[in-house]
Amino acid sequence: MRTREGKVSYRQVWVGVFLAALAPAATLPSVAARFGPWGWLGVAAVIPLGLVWLWAVRGLGGAGLATVFKRQWGVLGSCVSAAYYLWAMGLAALTAGSCVDRLGRTDYGEIPGWLAAVLLGLVAAYLIYKGNGGFLRAVQVFFLALAAALALFFLLGAANLDAANLYPAGGEEAARGLGAVWPAAATLSVGALGMFLPHAPRKAGESPGWRWLTLWGLAAAGICALVIGTLGAELTAKAPLPFFLALQGIGFPGAFQRLEAAGTAAWVLSDLALVGLAALAAVEITGKRGGAWPVLLAAAAGGVWLPNAVVAEAQDWLFAVNILLGGGLPILVAATRRVREAAAGP
Repeated sequence: MRTREGKVSYRQVWVGVFLAALAPAATLPSVAARFGPWGWLGVAAVIPLGLVWLWAVRGLGGAGLATVFKRQWGVLGSCVSAAYYLWAMGLAALTAGSCVDRLGRTDYGEIPGWLAAVLLGLVAAYLIYKGNGGFLRAVQVFFLALAAALALFFLLGAANLDAANLYPAGGEEAARGLGAVWPAAATLSVGALGMFLPHAPRKAGESPGWRWLTLWGLAAAGICALVIGTLGAELTAKAPLPFFLALQGIGFPGAFQRLEAAGTAAWVLSDLALVGLAALAAVEITGKRGGAWPVLLAAAAGGVWLPNAVVAEAQDWLFAVNILLGGGLPILVAATRRVREAAAGP
């Protein structure tokens, strides 16, 4: 299952990162709405922050983050990689829990939770069976399907928006809304799991990473604007799954109504992308095929015992961990590498 550097392309990794980071983005509207009607603006503000992060981690190359940690920090780097392994297990469990919870609240509620959790783990195991390349090729197909679904949701949802819910008067509300950049950055940080997958250098014609980060920021901000504009900030902040609640009313009388079930089914693709990416990151960290199984088992267990209500209680701590591991440590190891290169001289 472990692959050599260059076996997957630069674009494939970024598609995987984009889709995996969309999985927790479904919960962003409720968090962003706690910062007021302008919370969607704070989510959009993650774009320049992400670009700064991308500039800070430049030069890490395609060897994979586990290799970089070991080369730069030695034994300490191996310990840090172990922390990322636990993080991958945690993200897989939380993602599966959220996925099964959503399925249970929609038209798929007749499926027992334990069965949905096991099926999610088995499908993820099947997707990663052929390694990084096979998994990322499947994710490219998932990306096209989810992109089409999002385009449909945005198109139909635009007719249901109430501008008063998105553009209230008062500069204080706008400034308060910028606080949503913190949860948005924490959500985007889960994409750092993709840095563990060795990949080839970017070829001519392949979109650079900053375009994928910008696209994710626009999609996440669009989801928040869609939900807040449809439900209002107050209801969005209180509802457990406001994005899928908003989908209930999207459409026109007599056609394209009740898209909640379709949206839930489409979002499973991003959940699978995140669980699979976590499992493959674990393989790269351990250097063994068996390294994926604890992550997959954690996903199955999380699907049974970690519904959204449980996760919400520890959300602030989870955001802090995501920022540290997904944002802070990659910047630190990149800075260490540049300092050593400068000390070595030309």
